[in-house]
Amino acid sequence: MAVYKRRYRPYHGPLTPERSRFLVLTRYAFAGLFRSRVFVLLFVLALVPTLFFAAYIFLANNSAVQQFLQFHVAGGFAVENKFFFTLTMIQTQLAFLLNCWVCPTLVAGDLVNGALPLFLSRPFSRPEYVLGKCAVIALLLSVVTWVPGLILFSLQAGLAEGGWTWSHLWMVVPIVCCSAVWISMLSLISLAVSAWVKLRIVATGVIFCAFLVPAGLGAIFNTILGTYWGSLLNFSELFRLILVKGFRLESELVGRAGLPQVPLFAAWIMMILVCVLSLYILDARLQAREVVRG
Repeated sequence: MAVYKRRYRPYHGPLTPERSRFLVLTRYAFAGLFRSRVFVLLFVLALVPTLFFAAYIFLANNSAVQQFLQFHVAGGFAVENKFFFTLTMIQTQLAFLLNCWVCPTLVAGDLVNGALPLFLSRPFSRPEYVLGKCAVIALLLSVVTWVPGLILFSLQAGLAEGGWTWSHLWMVVPIVCCSAVWISMLSLISLAVSAWVKLRIVATGVIFCAFLVPAGLGAIFNTILGTYWGSLLNFSELFRLILVKGFRLESELVGRAGLPQVPLFAAWIMMILVCVLSLYILDARLQAREVVRG
């Protein structure tokens, strides 16, 4: 080809729709995650408790198997709100551990290798970048939290006697909504940490500390002053309070030390503030260019 013909030719092929453009980041992030054997192992182990809960539902609705195994439980088998409350608590804690492994690699790698300016130099905004990374965590943790909850609810609805489904249909709301609240807070806090801490091991430790250290300080505050407001620093306890209210378990509203729990509105305000602070940290860190002052 002659030299004068080697000129710039704009791309005229198909483009990714703007509304779903952030999913490009999500797709490639998933491809990288599932290449890791450790991640696949952790992901499978996070789903193992669901199998035990499914077996419990099968036993609860099959008297013949109970008699054959001579298996008796005090008070009988009950698949009620306490059952799904326990399921959601276990799965959300497993989601936290899985999140600690996944999140440190989502943003830190782009910042360390200088890839963020390449993303933002294209028709790709910072909110879309954050949304694409959050979608990775949201989809992944949804498979571990509320999706198994809905599957087990459907299993119980199919095996239970008539009338159970309509009388317990309200539990679908706390299963989905409470899990979504926990996933949102986890993803924003972890992405904020990943944006500032470049080493994966250190970032994982910082994510653990972001949940454990404030909880310990809150417990010390409660012990010294004999109050319960220090529980506002315990994010797991705040989520437990929201979950208890969602599943209508009023008997669980007394604290472990005999003190009442913080008000529900205070728990919501605290979790919203944490999410807003995480977004502010992300906004301060995710810049298209970095100014170095010597």
